[in-house]
Amino acid sequence: MTEGFKSGLIGFRKQDVLQYIDKLSADYAQMISDRDEEIRLLREQNKELKKKLKNLRSLKKEGTKSNL
Repeated sequence: MTEGFKSGLIGFRKQDVLQYIDKLSADYAQMISDRDEEIRLLREQNKELKKKLKNLRSLKKEGTKSNL
């Protein structure tokens, strides 16, 4: 995980560490954004599937009533 960090006089170079943290932060923010979009799409899909299920159940009830 410390690949790319250059050693300074006492430990790692501050600029290298800050750049690494910035990159991690940006990557994490992108992952969150991607997951949020995926959740939004799945909720939309779920809503549509619930509508279809409701319609199918209604049709099944109507079909059962007409057979009586």
